[in-house]
Amino acid sequence: MSLAQSTKKHDAGKVAGAFNVPQVVEVKMQFQLPNTKVIFNTIHGSYATTPASIQTLANALWTSLTNAWTTNLATYMHTSTLFQNVLVRDMANTNNPVFVGTGAAVPGTAPGTVAMPESNAIVLTENIAGRGRGLKGRIFIGGWVQSADVTTGGINTAVQTALNSYGIALASALSAQSLSACVAQPPRSAYLGYTGTAHPQRGTPGSGGNPGTGTHIAVNSYTCRDLIWDTQRRRVQP
Repeated sequence: MSLAQSTKKHDAGKVAGAFNVPQVVEVKMQFQLPNTKVIFNTIHGSYATTPASIQTLANALWTSLTNAWTTNLATYMHTSTLFQNVLVRDMANTNNPVFVGTGAAVPGTAPGTVAMPESNAIVLTENIAGRGRGLKGRIFIGGWVQSADVTTGGINTAVQTALNSYGIALASALSAQSLSACVAQPPRSAYLGYTGTAHPQRGTPGSGGNPGTGTHIAVNSYTCRDLIWDTQRRRVQP
């Protein structure tokens, strides 16, 4: 049977539906932007031994991740930008519950400044030892003030430095909980890329109403790779 081939507008390897990822936890950081829109930044951690308590893990990550954000990024964040919660779920089974590590919301600390448009975001790239469609992860960080920008319309180099330090702190927060930074990957069918390259199946696609099984790949680092603003228009849409 011939393989389906992708086009620039169609991903032939994409598999719809729920999926499990063995030995991986999903960590979602919840923020509220100055326009009160709630957004999430998501990272993943792989484990060799199942955490004894996901609630305890969520509480510990709330402390370390808010500290990382406060130490490195809060000074460039509007005071109405709030770090609200950390939500953690073991991805080994789609039915596993989400546990919330929470405390008092942590605000940005940039004094007396005007917020950037909430659609403006800076990308923190999850760098991996691999290439291919759907491999790298990207984290779109928002909530900035105008001092994060320079007059030529680029990102302040001091902010890039702060983001790279934040990336190191994210990896350290996971490592302190016996987790290794990774990207959780959904299953994919075998397919041909739009240049004709054959790509093998990844994981196991679901069938008969049962979830599929995904995989994960290690993240070597989280870095801000350039000084170009990105846009997330949905963050300003009703």
